Amino acid sequence: MPTNLPAEAKSKWKKAMDAKTPEEKLQALQEFLSAVPKHKGTERLRMQVTRQIAALRREIELKRKKKVGGGEQFFVEKEGDIQVVVLGYPGPGREAVFRCITGIEVTDSKKPIPGMKTWEGVYFQIISAPPLFGDASSQSRLMALARNADAIILALDMVPGVESEVKALLDALEESRIAWKKPRASVEIERRSTGGVVVIGELEGTTLQDVAALLRDYGIYHAVVKVTGKATLDDVEEALFGEIAYKPTIVVLYSPGDHIQDAEVVRGTLESEFGIPVHLIKGCETIDFGRMAEYIFRELDLIRVYTRNPRTGEVEERPIVVRRGAKVIEVARIIHSQLGESFKYAWVWSNRFTFNPRKVGKDFELGDGDIIQIAGG
Repeated sequence: MPTNLPAEAKSKWKKAMDAKTPEEKLQALQEFLSAVPKHKGTERLRMQVTRQIAALRREIELKRKKKVGGGEQFFVEKEGDIQVVVLGYPGPGREAVFRCITGIEVTDSKKPIPGMKTWEGVYFQIISAPPLFGDASSQSRLMALARNADAIILALDMVPGVESEVKALLDALEESRIAWKKPRASVEIERRSTGGVVVIGELEGTTLQDVAALLRDYGIYHAVVKVTGKATLDDVEEALFGEIAYKPTIVVLYSPGDHIQDAEVVRGTLESEFGIPVHLIKGCETIDFGRMAEYIFRELDLIRVYTRNPRTGEVEERPIVVRRGAKVIEVARIIHSQLGESFKYAWVWSNRFTFNPRKVGKDFELGDGDIIQIAGG
């Protein structure tokens, strides 16, 4: 990523970060790009900024169209527990995968189509994205759709050269700062007005002083740097150019004919090269959404917590889906804001306990499949 950027480029990037409007940011990014030297070490950075410029131009154009009554709706409001977007090139595979999962036939391929599928009480909102044609405008909109989702399915037809199509889609995700494999470390930089530079988390091969010096080069003197995993100085610098969003990604190859044996070879090659799951389907009867859902759920580090009615003793069939590590008080607030305020204690039933239920406090950490009953004031 950024390699020894000149001081002028760093100064112009600060201007881009401080921009208040899309128009100001567009101008600042164009100036920044002109100050970035062209060499192998900056190729990805230049490509990423070029895509940001294209996306901003489109955003500005859409705003202009809406003012005169035009424009189009491409964003899909999240519903359910997990949103998954299905991406692919023109062809029957992308639509077949969406139809097999949701039972919905795609009648308009020019806009995103939402559907719903449940797995063990968890509601998955499945979005059929328009096909990717390769032009910058189409790609920027689809990558924005993918970035907004929680997970991604790459649905492709099992044709000769499908390996290069998979690689092209994974490259497009990477260029849009979407990680399709769980990164070794993630860094979030929260700028502050006072307090200097604070690092929360673990650094590797660098120090707090190095991080503070790096941020000063970009005109940042006060910030909280939140690290998940172990972050190097390069990881911190990369985060300055936008947070990398991890989206669990699955490849689905559609092969309605008798090429499933060849597809098995392709699957092995892709899984070996990219380290992500590859599913083969011939028709709806061969799609294993349960296995896909389980992978996505696990990779997102989620758990299911079930609520028990204190009056009837009935346990709700639909769980509350939260991040692993969630505490009792967080679930109480999700159930109702007043429960969070009046919380006294909770009863928890769990297969982790020898005896059930157990009386716990607000900071008790819940596990997958736990049942909770809140006692309020």
